[in-house]
Amino acid sequence: MARAVFGALALLLASDAWAQTSPEVQARGLLEDGRAYMVKKQHKQALDNFNTIVTGFAQTESVDDALLEIGRYRLEVDGDAEKAREAFDQVAKRYPQSDGAPGAYYYLGLVSLNRASQPAELDDALAQFARVQRLYPRSEWVPRALYASGLAQRKAGRYAEAIEAERRVSLEHPTSDVAAAAQFQIGHCLALQGAAREAMEEFQQVRNRYPDSPWSQTALNRNTALYRLHGSDKPSFTVDPAYSVPGGESLKDVRALLMTPERALWLASDKTKMALPFAADGSRGAGLAVEEPRSLSLGPHGEIVVSAKLAVRIGPKDVKSFAAPTDKPGVLEPLDKIEAAVVTPLGNLLVADSKRKRVFRYESAELKFGGTFPDAREREVRRLLVDGEGGVVLLDADAKAVQAFDETGKPLRGLATRGAGYELKKPVDVAVDAFRNFYVADAELGVLVFAPTGQLLATLSAPEARRPGAIAIDVEGSVLVYDEKSERVVRFQ
Repeated sequence: MARAVFGALALLLASDAWAQTSPEVQARGLLEDGRAYMVKKQHKQALDNFNTIVTGFAQTESVDDALLEIGRYRLEVDGDAEKAREAFDQVAKRYPQSDGAPGAYYYLGLVSLNRASQPAELDDALAQFARVQRLYPRSEWVPRALYASGLAQRKAGRYAEAIEAERRVSLEHPTSDVAAAAQFQIGHCLALQGAAREAMEEFQQVRNRYPDSPWSQTALNRNTALYRLHGSDKPSFTVDPAYSVPGGESLKDVRALLMTPERALWLASDKTKMALPFAADGSRGAGLAVEEPRSLSLGPHGEIVVSAKLAVRIGPKDVKSFAAPTDKPGVLEPLDKIEAAVVTPLGNLLVADSKRKRVFRYESAELKFGGTFPDAREREVRRLLVDGEGGVVLLDADAKAVQAFDETGKPLRGLATRGAGYELKKPVDVAVDAFRNFYVADAELGVLVFAPTGQLLATLSAPEARRPGAIAIDVEGSVLVYDEKSERVVRFQ
């Protein structure tokens, strides 16, 4: 009897040991470890785990999840949309009944959305998001797909449809990881429609319902900015007497200002030949050396873009010089009078050259010459920026006008030299807030604030800022103005 019990026990232990080392268990362990590596940003180790599952455990239930994670790696770490799409396609086509399939359709839609510049590309993104909802209605990916559908509709300018999609997330999936973001997008879309009061109510709902979400502070910032513009009969801006940037020599000959989402104010100084950041507490961060700086802008991934007379600096290390074709076939001429540069949402670089009076487009990571933007007409472009909706804004100093175009060069909106209640005299800089309002620094008039429709909303002027040379907008809608006469930065709040 004892021998039989011992034998049965040994068999049970052997069976348990086999279960612990079965392919399914091994693959699941590799998957969990790979995801943990991703969280810790140990990307190489994570990718090794996922690839091991695909090549060595292809018959297990973890292979679809591994392919999904490989796609995420290619998209979020490598920035390679094509390789990411290949991985997501494999999951959707080879494992349509798996728990990874709805995630694959979601990411396929996201890849299309991120690269969309044409209506057909947005329609493709929406179709992928719709597949998640129709084919996998109980999946945890449904609220994410609804949320992304709202983003696609917003990008298409269909704000009512965007609000409807985000409202469904807020009402049907209030505990999902995108619920707070969806509630925020409702307010944002209403603000873009010009419904400021309704937008403020929706932003307040973000704070009421999701007080611990990162979106709560952003919603408060947006409400502060909207109230300043629309809380009374006319916008209200006053000079903050306590504001000061302890820049010293860096406040001399400032050519450009830039405010980041983290509230770091960057100054590009011709005197110090540096672009320097100052935190909200006034402390100075590590700067970028730049010979003859001209402009500052923010890239789609948060990188600082500094244009100089002869080159463009993208981030801390990447310095690029450029050339453009001449009238002689096959002959290129270096750009040696660069005035401004900006990286577009699709990764193209636009460079304004005052010698040719053109904006040149350089495409993709290789920065191949791609022609002129938005067309071949001469423009004395002093400033370039990308607004929050992906529009490319040009300040034409020669024409004394501001225009916004989409990525393809299609006109979106703009400001003429003169209009009801204003006439631009010497525009030197332009900024755009989160609601697409234009802020134009005019060396003779002060700072003029315009609605997206071109209506003059306010004029900011004060003894402290009589000769504005550069401007920036912070996350709360305050206006930072560099005054060339007093050599200081003044904040209108």
